[in-house]
Amino acid sequence: MKASGKYFANIVITILLVFSLLAAEGTLFVRLYASKADTCLSVMEEQDLSDRIYTSLEARFTEQVSTSGIPAQVYMDALTREQLDSGVRASVTSAYAYLHGTSDSYAFEMDLSSLEASIRQFFSDYADQIQYPKDETYEKKVNAAVDNAKKQVLQTVDVFRFSTLESAGLLSKIRRVMPWLNPAMAASAAVVCVLLGLLAWINRKRPLRILYWSGCSLTVASCIALIPLIYVKATDYFAAFTIKTTQIYAAVTGMLNRMTDACLLLEGIMLGCGILCLAAYTIGACRTSRQ
Repeated sequence: MKASGKYFANIVITILLVFSLLAAEGTLFVRLYASKADTCLSVMEEQDLSDRIYTSLEARFTEQVSTSGIPAQVYMDALTREQLDSGVRASVTSAYAYLHGTSDSYAFEMDLSSLEASIRQFFSDYADQIQYPKDETYEKKVNAAVDNAKKQVLQTVDVFRFSTLESAGLLSKIRRVMPWLNPAMAASAAVVCVLLGLLAWINRKRPLRILYWSGCSLTVASCIALIPLIYVKATDYFAAFTIKTTQIYAAVTGMLNRMTDACLLLEGIMLGCGILCLAAYTIGACRTSRQ
């Protein structure tokens, strides 16, 4: 092959290698990080979401006193941060179990028996105080209050809004894609290996050039991803999101920032590998030219 032909082939393979590396990185990141429930759970601990949820529920039930007639403490004395923490964990694990196909639907439960008992005790004491008959109408009112309280707690602990995603049909769509993740990762890795093999074959008489073209591919691929990532990090881009509910804001922005940091680390490693390849090529070329 003529020198000009080899040069053109190297450029084409390098360009293809850039996009193949990005595809391999993307699938690897999703497979090993974004698709893991532990990522959400670590954000939950980092952002103290159980404390935020407790505060949010307390504020909500306090606002409803004028319409419900039930003091906020009736609810809050029956709820603990540990319960709310367990509720968030149940929501996350149920969502990821559904996404990975180990469960048929997204649904989670919490043990709110203490909350129900507190509400029933309040209604019973109040009925005794005003001598209100505990008839069928009374039971309907109590059951409605209990169901409403449980619903609000379950909605509030769903800080990552999996229920909203499920209602919109997004969880089911992601679930259908998940089985293709491993094949996609394997295919992109195989393409990278094939392209590297082609580079090695084309430059078999001058092996140092393999380092050069590989280094160029790694460096360019990492820079394509690093530029927007650095911008997002430097401008604190996600802080501008407008989400009124504090615990949802903390969960969403915390998750996005955590993923940004993980991507930055991955791209930084790839950039470092690219620079090492180029440095090794430069050193080798200098030594060769002196001989």
